[in-house]
Amino acid sequence: MNKYELREKLTTLSPTEQACKTNVNISGEYDFPYFNYVLDSQNRQIYTYTFERHLQKSLKRTPHIARYLEKLPLLIFKHARFSFTPFHVHDFVEMTYVYKGTINMIINDHQVTLQQGYVCILDTDVSHKILDTSEDDILINFLMNKKYFSNKMLSRLGSNNIISRFAVESISETHDHNQYIIFNTNNSELLMDAVEGLLSNYFDSTYYSVDTIDAYMIIIFSELIKAHQNEKSIEYQKSNHMYIIDILQYIENNYSTCTLESLANKFGYNPSYLSRYIKKSTGQTFIELIQELRLNQACFMLKNSTVSIEYIIQTVGYKNVAFFYKKFNALFGMSPKEYRDS
Repeated sequence: MNKYELREKLTTLSPTEQACKTNVNISGEYDFPYFNYVLDSQNRQIYTYTFERHLQKSLKRTPHIARYLEKLPLLIFKHARFSFTPFHVHDFVEMTYVYKGTINMIINDHQVTLQQGYVCILDTDVSHKILDTSEDDILINFLMNKKYFSNKMLSRLGSNNIISRFAVESISETHDHNQYIIFNTNNSELLMDAVEGLLSNYFDSTYYSVDTIDAYMIIIFSELIKAHQNEKSIEYQKSNHMYIIDILQYIENNYSTCTLESLANKFGYNPSYLSRYIKKSTGQTFIELIQELRLNQACFMLKNSTVSIEYIIQTVGYKNVAFFYKKFNALFGMSPKEYRDS
């Protein structure tokens, strides 16, 4: 399925949407009555959606891709336009992407508006509902098994550098605290391309689609991290405060020569204050961050080049060879030569 076929599929009214458009009285018959509900303090019915029930429904509706779906802890639906959605919670993590138009939702009794390109991640047990939609409003729901949206999955994004790791941890903490988080991606074209690539592989699955979908999810979350960083940076600039990501970016770009004093001069802060701020924000000292970056770069050069170890030591910023060997052995339990040979 190419992107033009995908776009036609998403914009064309499905049988359910056609029925909902012509007869609003039947708009709720297709989904939620099959789930249990409880009454909240306002005597409202709050339905409990389960991943397993959605999976069984998907296997029944799309038997041609059933054998691939069963291997993937991820389900994807296009929200049925014109349909009624009751208040509900679920036992999975849900990511909603506004493919087109505007979506209004009530989350924990607060109304939020999501524009085209916005993403909202909802944790389990968050009461919410989608308000009325029109033909121009296309919403894609990603239902993720709890183990899929885990620190293990997110660690694949944050394992490469200190910035990604900090952003992933920041998003995780925000999500855990507020139970949902909204990303304004500024209608990112790269995000749109990734979503369309993922959907094309999902709706037209083959034996390689599971790995391809997983790769696209990494791209999607990378874009969300970027959007999160940009938004936070702007917020801090408006309040005349420094943002830790800007500091980490500078450290990462200048790890071989950066000192605490030069970093403090760059951002106009007292070195002692900046040292405490870095430790409080990241859980690591300035020296620990520098050592990590230098040793990681040394590992990369050992794996991917044939230059001498002495050259690598100088390149990553160490002047004391014995100190480098001591730190390397302490971290990896072997010498640089043994690491290269392994």
